[in-house]
Amino acid sequence: MMKPKNIWHLFLILLVSIFICCKDSKTGTKNAMEPSSQNTLVTESTEKTDNQTSRDYAKIDAGNDIANIEKLKETFRSKNEVLFLEQFPSDQEQFMQHFGWNYKSNQPNELYEESYAYIDYFFNLLSQDKYKKFESKFIDIAKDGSWQEDAINYFQDKTLNFIKTGKRYDLINTLSSDEAKSVLFFLFDGPHPKFDAEFASHLSPSKKEILEELFKTGFYDHNENPDLIMPDLEEVDPIDDEGSIHHDISDFEGAEHFFIRDIDINNDGVLDKIVSADPYQGDELFLFENVGGEYQHTLKTINFSEDGGNQIVDVIAENSGFYIKTAFPDGGLLEADYHITFKNNAWVLTHTVYRTQSSNQENAVIYVCNVVQELNLEDADFFERLKGMPYETDRERLCSKEKMN
Repeated sequence: MMKPKNIWHLFLILLVSIFICCKDSKTGTKNAMEPSSQNTLVTESTEKTDNQTSRDYAKIDAGNDIANIEKLKETFRSKNEVLFLEQFPSDQEQFMQHFGWNYKSNQPNELYEESYAYIDYFFNLLSQDKYKKFESKFIDIAKDGSWQEDAINYFQDKTLNFIKTGKRYDLINTLSSDEAKSVLFFLFDGPHPKFDAEFASHLSPSKKEILEELFKTGFYDHNENPDLIMPDLEEVDPIDDEGSIHHDISDFEGAEHFFIRDIDINNDGVLDKIVSADPYQGDELFLFENVGGEYQHTLKTINFSEDGGNQIVDVIAENSGFYIKTAFPDGGLLEADYHITFKNNAWVLTHTVYRTQSSNQENAVIYVCNVVQELNLEDADFFERLKGMPYETDRERLCSKEKMN
């Protein structure tokens, strides 16, 4: 039989054991709760870190954009052809960041003012066989694009001309259907889309079907004049028995969106007629010779209006023939006068006089650049051979200067 004293010792040991177990249990509960608290702190810390990282990446992206633009400018100045092509934008977004209008700040992006020169140089280089591997760049820029004024519009025109003159329709024919639809939409999108039957004839059957479908539905909702899409060509440009397009001066007399000028176009001392589309109404120009009092359609050509660029101002007579005056309508000084004369039984663009302001500074001057052309308006590659304004880096050497008024 256990003694009372020993029983009491056993009882004390039991109480201490119970106390220790309870304490450990509470400590365990506390420790089990602590990770939740720590997770809250970690989450808050992570969110702060993520937000900071996003801001840091935004700064890095902005810094990269500036660095890329500076690299492109340097390669353009140094005429380092390969580096320029490598540095040239590779998609629509980057192209806009370089050459487009920043709608958020309502300010032009870095290369907005010089965009035409950069785009010209880009396509001039691509015309060389050794740089064919870079052709995919303008296709990538066209993907997911849509018409806009200025640089985008100019790039759109240059891309179309490049494909047509170089017969590089395979660049579209080899695309997937979705890619082809995106590229073709960009190439023909605009305020007044016009179906190009010649272009379509070189597309594969599936790609041609895509283009035709775009003109049936793709442009309709956003086109200002949807009834003009895919017109009946025989009604607009009736074909005579010899297979040439026939126009009559009566078709244009009193017609909306056209104006007529009485000018001696062939130096025979008799006034003939020139018909031109109005500004923003197309680039058509028609010449009618006065033959015994009857006006015979002689030539259909262009009035040098550009979508989003210079627009026709007037057609003006001069001693040797006439010149077509164009100007940029939305501010700044950018004019081009195209001088045309009749010689060797052909209408020849002899030269173009470009006028532009050097800068917006107080000491700015006007560059007057007389560019020799000597191009027959009836040549198939006339437009592709047309020389533009000299590059900004060459104007000091090639152009004369006038003081600002």
